[in-house]
Amino acid sequence: MPLVDYASDSDASESSTDSPDSPPKKKPRTASPPRTLNPGPGRTGAAAGAGAGATPQPTSALPPLPASFHDLYASTVRTTTRDDPALHQGRTRQNPHVPGNWPSHIYIEWHPPPTVHALLTSLLAALQAETKEATATNPPRVGGGDDAPPPTITSFLQSDLAAPQPLHISLSRPLALPSDAKDPFLRDVERAVGRSEVASFALVCTRVEWHRTAESGRSFLVLRVESENGRGAGTTAAETRSPAAGGGADGDSNKNAELTELLRRCNAVAADYEQPGLYEWAAVAEDGGEGRRRKGVGEAFHVSIAWSFAELTEGLVQATEKVFGGREIMERIREVRVPVDGVKVKIGNVVTHVALREPGRRTRGKGQRNLLGL
Repeated sequence: MPLVDYASDSDASESSTDSPDSPPKKKPRTASPPRTLNPGPGRTGAAAGAGAGATPQPTSALPPLPASFHDLYASTVRTTTRDDPALHQGRTRQNPHVPGNWPSHIYIEWHPPPTVHALLTSLLAALQAETKEATATNPPRVGGGDDAPPPTITSFLQSDLAAPQPLHISLSRPLALPSDAKDPFLRDVERAVGRSEVASFALVCTRVEWHRTAESGRSFLVLRVESENGRGAGTTAAETRSPAAGGGADGDSNKNAELTELLRRCNAVAADYEQPGLYEWAAVAEDGGEGRRRKGVGEAFHVSIAWSFAELTEGLVQATEKVFGGREIMERIREVRVPVDGVKVKIGNVVTHVALREPGRRTRGKGQRNLLGL
Protein backbone atom coordinates (compact mmCIF):
# COMPACT_ATOMS: atom_id res chain seq x y z
CA MET A 1 0.00 0.00 0.00
CA PRO A 2 1.58 3.35 -1.01
CA LEU A 3 2.19 6.03 1.58
CA VAL A 4 1.00 8.76 -0.79
CA ASP A 5 -1.44 8.85 -3.70
CA TYR A 6 0.67 10.78 -6.16
CA ALA A 7 3.35 9.54 -8.52
CA SER A 8 7.03 9.90 -7.74
CA ASP A 9 9.51 11.67 -10.03
CA SER A 10 10.72 8.33 -11.36
CA ASP A 11 7.15 7.33 -12.21
CA ALA A 12 6.66 10.57 -14.08
CA SER A 13 9.84 10.10 -16.10
CA GLU A 14 8.87 6.57 -17.02
CA SER A 15 5.43 7.61 -18.20
CA SER A 16 6.90 10.33 -20.40
CA THR A 17 8.99 7.81 -22.35
CA ASP A 18 6.19 5.30 -22.90
CA SER A 19 5.24 4.55 -26.50
CA PRO A 20 1.85 5.76 -27.70
CA ASP A 21 1.14 2.16 -28.70
CA SER A 22 1.80 0.86 -25.15
CA PRO A 23 -1.20 -0.56 -23.36
CA PRO A 24 -2.75 1.79 -20.78
CA LYS A 25 -1.39 1.38 -17.28
CA LYS A 26 -3.56 0.36 -14.40
CA LYS A 27 -4.96 3.16 -12.32
CA PRO A 28 -2.77 3.56 -9.20
CA ARG A 29 -4.38 2.57 -5.94
CA THR A 30 -5.01 5.49 -3.62
CA ALA A 31 -4.14 5.44 0.06
CA SER A 32 -6.79 4.32 2.49
CA PRO A 33 -8.38 7.05 4.62
CA PRO A 34 -6.70 7.52 8.00
CA ARG A 35 -8.06 5.50 10.86
CA THR A 36 -9.54 7.18 13.87
CA LEU A 37 -7.74 5.95 17.00
CA ASN A 38 -9.55 7.97 19.62
CA PRO A 39 -12.84 9.55 18.53
CA GLY A 40 -14.10 12.23 20.85
CA PRO A 41 -16.66 11.59 23.58
CA GLY A 42 -19.93 10.43 22.13
CA ARG A 43 -18.46 10.19 18.61
CA THR A 44 -17.70 7.10 16.63
CA GLY A 45 -15.83 6.77 13.39
CA ALA A 46 -19.11 7.11 11.47
CA ALA A 47 -20.26 10.10 13.51
CA ALA A 48 -16.98 11.85 12.82
CA GLY A 49 -17.57 11.59 9.06
CA ALA A 50 -18.50 14.34 6.67
CA GLY A 51 -22.25 14.00 7.24
CA ALA A 52 -25.27 11.78 6.97
CA GLY A 53 -24.80 8.93 4.55
CA ALA A 54 -21.02 9.07 4.77
CA THR A 55 -19.20 5.78 4.71
CA PRO A 56 -18.30 4.76 8.27
CA GLN A 57 -14.60 5.18 8.91
CA PRO A 58 -12.76 2.16 10.32
CA THR A 59 -11.65 2.47 13.91
CA SER A 60 -8.62 0.92 15.56
CA ALA A 61 -8.57 0.44 19.32
CA LEU A 62 -5.02 -0.21 20.41
CA PRO A 63 -4.73 -2.79 23.19
CA PRO A 64 -3.71 -1.37 26.57
CA LEU A 65 -0.13 -1.66 27.68
CA PRO A 66 0.55 -4.46 30.16
CA ALA A 67 0.79 -3.31 33.76
CA SER A 68 4.41 -4.46 33.97
CA PHE A 69 5.37 -1.97 31.22
CA HIS A 70 4.89 0.96 33.60
CA ASP A 71 7.30 -0.59 36.09
CA LEU A 72 10.10 -0.54 33.51
CA TYR A 73 9.97 3.22 33.12
CA ALA A 74 8.96 4.33 36.60
CA SER A 75 12.09 6.39 37.24
CA THR A 76 13.71 9.32 35.55
CA VAL A 77 17.37 9.30 34.57
CA ARG A 78 19.73 10.66 37.22
CA THR A 79 21.68 13.64 35.90
CA THR A 80 23.81 14.19 38.99
CA THR A 81 25.17 12.20 41.92
CA ARG A 82 24.29 14.89 44.44
CA ASP A 83 21.02 16.43 45.58
CA ASP A 84 20.13 19.45 43.45
CA PRO A 85 16.77 21.12 44.24
CA ALA A 86 17.00 23.04 40.97
CA LEU A 87 16.38 19.76 39.13
CA HIS A 88 13.30 18.94 41.20
CA GLN A 89 11.21 22.13 41.26
CA GLY A 90 12.95 23.30 44.43
CA ARG A 91 12.27 20.12 46.39
CA THR A 92 14.84 18.52 48.67
CA ARG A 93 15.13 14.91 49.75
CA GLN A 94 13.77 14.02 53.17
CA ASN A 95 16.65 11.55 53.35
CA PRO A 96 19.76 13.07 51.72
CA HIS A 97 21.37 10.76 49.19
CA VAL A 98 24.30 8.74 50.53
CA PRO A 99 26.56 6.95 48.02
CA GLY A 100 26.01 3.23 48.34
CA ASN A 101 22.45 3.56 49.63
CA TRP A 102 19.39 2.86 47.49
CA PRO A 103 16.31 5.11 47.80
CA SER A 104 13.32 2.81 48.27
CA HIS A 105 9.58 3.06 48.67
CA ILE A 106 6.59 0.75 49.17
CA TYR A 107 3.32 1.97 47.72
CA ILE A 108 0.13 1.22 45.81
CA GLU A 109 0.04 2.59 42.27
CA TRP A 110 -3.04 4.00 40.56
CA HIS A 111 -3.42 5.00 36.92
CA PRO A 112 -6.53 7.24 36.82
CA PRO A 113 -8.82 6.49 33.85
CA PRO A 114 -8.94 9.21 31.18
CA THR A 115 -12.24 10.61 32.45
CA VAL A 116 -10.95 10.88 36.02
CA HIS A 117 -7.63 12.33 34.84
CA ALA A 118 -9.48 14.96 32.81
CA LEU A 119 -11.74 15.84 35.76
CA LEU A 120 -8.88 16.28 38.23
CA THR A 121 -6.74 18.18 35.72
CA SER A 122 -9.53 20.66 35.01
CA LEU A 123 -10.18 21.15 38.74
CA LEU A 124 -6.50 21.84 39.43
CA ALA A 125 -6.44 24.38 36.59
CA ALA A 126 -9.51 26.04 38.07
CA LEU A 127 -7.87 26.10 41.51
CA GLN A 128 -4.73 27.74 40.13
CA ALA A 129 -6.87 30.37 38.40
CA GLU A 130 -8.87 30.92 41.59
CA THR A 131 -5.75 31.48 43.69
CA LYS A 132 -4.46 34.00 41.14
CA GLU A 133 -7.75 35.88 41.23
CA ALA A 134 -7.86 35.82 45.03
CA THR A 135 -4.28 37.10 45.20
CA ALA A 136 -5.04 39.92 42.78
CA THR A 137 -8.14 40.93 44.77
CA ASN A 138 -6.56 40.65 48.21
CA PRO A 139 -2.76 40.43 47.89
CA PRO A 140 -0.95 39.04 50.93
CA ARG A 141 1.63 41.07 52.74
CA VAL A 142 4.99 39.33 52.65
CA GLY A 143 7.96 41.18 54.10
CA GLY A 144 5.94 44.39 54.09
CA GLY A 145 5.21 44.25 50.36
CA ASP A 146 1.96 43.73 48.49
CA ASP A 147 3.42 42.18 45.34
CA ALA A 148 3.75 38.57 46.50
CA PRO A 149 2.91 36.11 43.70
CA PRO A 150 0.03 33.63 44.06
CA PRO A 151 0.97 30.21 45.39
CA THR A 152 2.27 27.86 42.73
CA ILE A 153 0.37 24.56 42.68
CA THR A 154 2.23 21.73 40.96
CA SER A 155 0.22 18.81 39.65
CA PHE A 156 1.16 15.18 40.20
CA LEU A 157 -1.22 14.20 37.39
CA GLN A 158 1.10 14.88 34.48
CA SER A 159 4.75 15.34 33.64
CA ASP A 160 6.44 18.47 32.33
CA LEU A 161 5.58 17.17 28.83
CA ALA A 162 1.88 16.85 29.79
CA ALA A 163 2.02 13.05 29.80
CA PRO A 164 -0.32 11.37 32.31
CA GLN A 165 1.47 10.10 35.40
CA PRO A 166 0.40 7.43 37.90
CA LEU A 167 -0.55 8.40 41.43
CA HIS A 168 0.17 6.40 44.56
CA ILE A 169 -0.81 5.57 48.13
CA SER A 170 2.23 5.22 50.36
CA LEU A 171 2.81 2.16 52.51
CA SER A 172 6.23 3.32 53.71
CA ARG A 173 8.27 6.43 54.25
CA PRO A 174 11.15 7.18 51.85
CA LEU A 175 13.73 4.54 52.77
CA ALA A 176 17.48 4.25 52.21
CA LEU A 177 18.77 0.68 51.94
CA PRO A 178 22.43 -0.35 51.84
CA SER A 179 23.39 -2.48 48.86
CA ASP A 180 23.62 -5.73 50.80
CA ALA A 181 20.06 -5.27 52.13
CA LYS A 182 18.27 -4.76 48.79
CA ASP A 183 17.48 -8.36 47.94
CA PRO A 184 16.67 -9.54 51.49
CA PHE A 185 14.40 -6.52 51.98
CA LEU A 186 12.46 -7.27 48.80
CA ARG A 187 12.05 -10.94 49.77
CA ASP A 188 10.81 -9.97 53.22
CA VAL A 189 8.26 -7.52 51.83
CA GLU A 190 7.00 -10.13 49.34
CA ARG A 191 6.67 -12.65 52.16
CA ALA A 192 4.93 -10.16 54.46
CA VAL A 193 2.39 -9.11 51.82
CA GLY A 194 1.71 -12.74 50.91
CA ARG A 195 1.12 -13.72 54.52
CA SER A 196 -1.23 -10.80 55.09
CA GLU A 197 -4.08 -12.75 53.41
CA VAL A 198 -5.38 -9.43 52.05
CA ALA A 199 -7.21 -9.96 48.77
CA SER A 200 -7.46 -7.46 45.95
CA PHE A 201 -9.92 -4.73 46.83
CA ALA A 202 -11.05 -1.25 45.81
CA LEU A 203 -10.97 2.17 47.42
CA VAL A 204 -13.29 5.13 47.05
CA CYS A 205 -12.46 8.81 47.47
CA THR A 206 -14.23 10.54 50.33
CA ARG A 207 -13.03 14.15 50.40
CA VAL A 208 -10.42 16.63 49.16
CA GLU A 209 -8.21 18.55 51.57
CA TRP A 210 -4.78 20.06 52.08
CA HIS A 211 -2.18 18.29 54.21
CA ARG A 212 0.99 20.02 55.42
CA THR A 213 4.14 18.03 56.23
CA ALA A 214 6.79 19.62 58.41
CA GLU A 215 9.59 17.33 57.23
CA SER A 216 9.21 18.27 53.56
CA GLY A 217 8.10 21.88 54.01
CA ARG A 218 5.33 21.35 51.48
CA SER A 219 1.55 21.30 51.41
CA PHE A 220 -0.18 18.47 49.54
CA LEU A 221 -3.64 18.47 48.02
CA VAL A 222 -4.94 14.97 48.68
CA LEU A 223 -7.89 12.68 48.04
CA ARG A 224 -8.72 10.82 51.23
CA VAL A 225 -9.63 7.20 50.53
CA GLU A 226 -11.36 4.35 52.31
CA SER A 227 -12.28 0.77 51.49
CA GLU A 228 -15.14 0.47 49.02
CA ASN A 229 -17.64 -0.92 51.49
CA GLY A 230 -16.07 0.55 54.63
CA ARG A 231 -15.40 -2.87 56.10
CA GLY A 232 -12.88 -4.35 53.69
CA ALA A 233 -14.07 -5.56 50.31
CA GLY A 234 -11.32 -8.17 50.13
CA THR A 235 -11.77 -9.65 53.60
CA THR A 236 -14.51 -11.38 55.50
CA ALA A 237 -16.33 -9.70 58.39
CA ALA A 238 -14.38 -11.85 60.84
CA GLU A 239 -11.08 -10.76 59.26
CA THR A 240 -12.10 -7.12 59.44
CA ARG A 241 -12.88 -7.44 63.15
CA SER A 242 -9.56 -9.10 63.89
CA PRO A 243 -6.86 -7.05 65.65
CA ALA A 244 -4.42 -7.92 62.85
CA ALA A 245 -6.60 -6.08 60.36
CA GLY A 246 -6.83 -3.08 62.63
CA GLY A 247 -10.52 -3.38 63.36
CA GLY A 248 -12.12 -2.78 66.71
CA ALA A 249 -14.45 -5.03 68.64
CA ASP A 250 -17.42 -3.93 66.57
CA GLY A 251 -15.56 -4.17 63.27
CA ASP A 252 -16.46 -0.59 62.34
CA SER A 253 -13.64 1.45 63.89
CA ASN A 254 -11.41 1.23 60.82
CA LYS A 255 -12.71 1.85 57.31
CA ASN A 256 -9.36 0.90 55.82
CA ALA A 257 -8.76 -2.57 57.21
CA GLU A 258 -6.82 -3.82 54.18
CA LEU A 259 -4.51 -0.80 53.96
CA THR A 260 -3.92 -0.86 57.71
CA GLU A 261 -2.91 -4.51 57.62
CA LEU A 262 -0.57 -3.99 54.68
CA LEU A 263 0.94 -0.94 56.39
CA ARG A 264 1.46 -2.86 59.63
CA ARG A 265 3.40 -5.58 57.85
CA CYS A 266 5.44 -3.18 55.71
CA ASN A 267 6.34 -1.11 58.77
CA ALA A 268 7.44 -4.29 60.54
CA VAL A 269 9.81 -5.13 57.68
CA ALA A 270 11.13 -1.56 57.64
CA ALA A 271 11.80 -1.77 61.38
CA ASP A 272 13.77 -5.01 60.88
CA TYR A 273 16.11 -3.05 58.62
CA GLU A 274 16.33 -0.07 61.00
CA GLN A 275 14.22 2.10 58.72
CA PRO A 276 11.54 4.57 59.86
CA GLY A 277 7.88 3.58 59.83
CA LEU A 278 5.02 5.41 58.14
CA TYR A 279 2.32 7.14 60.23
CA GLU A 280 4.16 6.57 63.47
CA TRP A 281 2.42 9.67 64.79
CA ALA A 282 -0.73 7.54 65.00
CA ALA A 283 0.96 4.77 66.99
CA VAL A 284 0.42 6.62 70.25
CA ALA A 285 -3.23 7.04 71.08
CA GLU A 286 -4.38 10.41 72.31
CA ASP A 287 -6.51 8.67 74.90
CA GLY A 288 -4.23 5.66 75.37
CA GLY A 289 -6.69 3.26 73.71
CA GLU A 290 -6.01 0.84 70.87
CA GLY A 291 -9.27 1.69 69.10
CA ARG A 292 -8.34 5.37 68.82
CA ARG A 293 -4.91 4.46 67.45
CA ARG A 294 -6.29 2.23 64.72
CA LYS A 295 -8.89 4.75 63.72
CA GLY A 296 -6.18 7.37 63.31
CA VAL A 297 -4.13 5.13 61.04
CA GLY A 298 -7.16 4.16 58.95
CA GLU A 299 -7.99 7.79 58.24
CA ALA A 300 -4.44 8.72 57.20
CA PHE A 301 -4.35 7.04 53.77
CA HIS A 302 -4.58 9.34 50.78
CA VAL A 303 -3.69 10.00 47.14
CA SER A 304 -1.72 13.21 46.55
CA ILE A 305 -2.77 15.01 43.38
CA ALA A 306 -0.79 18.27 43.74
CA TRP A 307 1.67 20.09 45.98
CA SER A 308 2.79 23.59 46.86
CA PHE A 309 5.38 25.33 49.02
CA ALA A 310 2.61 27.66 50.17
CA GLU A 311 1.42 27.67 53.75
CA LEU A 312 -2.17 26.63 54.40
CA THR A 313 -3.60 30.13 54.53
CA GLU A 314 -7.29 30.85 54.89
CA GLY A 315 -7.32 32.17 51.32
CA LEU A 316 -5.89 28.94 49.90
CA VAL A 317 -8.35 26.82 51.87
CA GLN A 318 -11.28 28.98 50.76
CA ALA A 319 -10.20 28.83 47.12
CA THR A 320 -9.95 25.05 47.33
CA GLU A 321 -13.39 24.82 48.90
CA LYS A 322 -14.83 26.99 46.15
CA VAL A 323 -13.44 24.74 43.41
CA PHE A 324 -13.79 21.29 44.98
CA GLY A 325 -16.60 21.84 47.50
CA GLY A 326 -19.56 22.02 45.16
CA ARG A 327 -22.16 19.29 45.55
CA GLU A 328 -21.93 18.08 41.95
CA ILE A 329 -18.13 18.01 42.00
CA MET A 330 -18.03 16.12 45.29
CA GLU A 331 -20.51 13.57 43.96
CA ARG A 332 -18.27 12.97 40.97
CA ILE A 333 -15.20 12.66 43.18
CA ARG A 334 -16.95 10.17 45.47
CA GLU A 335 -17.70 8.05 42.40
CA VAL A 336 -13.97 7.65 41.70
CA ARG A 337 -12.84 4.10 42.35
CA VAL A 338 -9.25 3.03 42.97
CA PRO A 339 -8.65 -0.70 42.31
CA VAL A 340 -5.87 -2.33 44.33
CA ASP A 341 -4.49 -5.64 43.06
CA GLY A 342 -0.97 -5.45 44.42
CA VAL A 343 1.82 -3.57 46.16
CA LYS A 344 4.81 -1.94 44.45
CA VAL A 345 8.31 -2.12 45.92
CA LYS A 346 10.70 0.37 44.36
CA ILE A 347 14.41 -0.02 45.13
CA GLY A 348 16.58 2.36 43.17
CA ASN A 349 15.05 2.42 39.70
CA VAL A 350 13.73 -1.14 39.83
CA VAL A 351 10.04 -1.67 40.60
CA THR A 352 8.63 -5.04 41.69
CA HIS A 353 4.91 -5.79 41.71
CA VAL A 354 3.74 -7.96 44.60
CA ALA A 355 0.29 -9.28 43.71
CA LEU A 356 -2.52 -9.70 46.23
CA ARG A 357 -4.58 -12.87 46.23
CA GLU A 358 -7.86 -13.00 44.35
CA PRO A 359 -11.02 -12.47 46.42
CA GLY A 360 -12.50 -15.76 47.61
CA ARG A 361 -9.21 -17.62 47.32
CA ARG A 362 -6.76 -18.44 50.10
CA THR A 363 -3.01 -18.55 49.97
CA ARG A 364 -2.11 -22.23 50.04
CA GLY A 365 -0.50 -23.12 53.34
CA LYS A 366 0.47 -26.18 55.35
CA GLY A 367 -2.10 -28.95 55.15
CA GLN A 368 -3.80 -27.57 52.04
CA ARG A 369 -3.79 -29.41 48.73
CA ASN A 370 -4.12 -28.32 45.14
CA LEU A 371 -6.48 -29.76 42.52
CA LEU A 372 -4.13 -32.70 41.93
CA GLY A 373 -4.14 -33.61 45.59
CA LEU A 374 -0.53 -32.47 46.06
